[in-house]
Amino acid sequence: MAINVPQKAKDAMSGSMQTRSAVELPFPCPAFYVINGNPELEALQNSLYFGGWAANNENIKKTTEKWDVPEKIPGMYELKRSKGDKTYFVQSARSIAFAPIGMRMYSSIEVNGVERRVAPFTKGASPGIQVLGILGHKNEQRQLQAWAPVMLTASGYQVSHIQRSFETWRKAIMPHVKKLIPDYTDSVLNLFWMYIGTFGDMAQVPAGPPRRDGQKYITPIRPYVPDDLDEKKVESLFVGEGIANFMADIHEEAKEWLTVFSKMQQAASQQVVHEDATPFDEPPPPEDDIPF
Repeated sequence: MAINVPQKAKDAMSGSMQTRSAVELPFPCPAFYVINGNPELEALQNSLYFGGWAANNENIKKTTEKWDVPEKIPGMYELKRSKGDKTYFVQSARSIAFAPIGMRMYSSIEVNGVERRVAPFTKGASPGIQVLGILGHKNEQRQLQAWAPVMLTASGYQVSHIQRSFETWRKAIMPHVKKLIPDYTDSVLNLFWMYIGTFGDMAQVPAGPPRRDGQKYITPIRPYVPDDLDEKKVESLFVGEGIANFMADIHEEAKEWLTVFSKMQQAASQQVVHEDATPFDEPPPPEDDIPF
């Protein structure tokens, strides 16, 4: 005999017995974190010198199993990295093609000796940003196509550069998109590929005020905006109807993940509302550990 459960009861108690505070993405999604360039590695002429992006191979493999995409991402190269006594491999590039789905801001703060994510702009906490979107790459015909969902992540002084990158790109393409899409709304700006990373010569900017142990620097992430950007070029960057629908589906699945910090209250006194790190996050190196 089938049991009829009222929908009201299902909705009311959904998630009420969770034992973890993490809101996880409901699909594997590798985190691409920022690599700050090192001027001492000029001979390498790759992201270790210029700065760029990297994602752990283990997390990339989980994604390929879900989406049936190549494990070796076209246009990227493999780097060997180490953390303490652990050695691991990442795929890296100076810049990537990316179509954003959603962004979330947060802060990081230490809670009982463990770093946690809390609401944005929490006093005494460091800023962080994560941007969910689709990674693109060029095929053999030099045409942009989708790889799979990925997440861009950064903390500290890179946060403002990543925010500004999306603002700059959206502002640049907006006049052209308005001509291409009669029923224009801001949301359609997400449906055009952009290039984000480091470009041209190696560039550094100060990371905060000078300290006793010297000035720290980062290689800022920025967008590539062609000088001759026009309507035809912008039209060629449209992701296509199929990917647009796929991005809409991913956004729907990730809605809770995208909005979790907007529901949190600021950390106060002894009570801190926080989120645990999810297993697909590759923590970027703390900026205090940048050795140059």
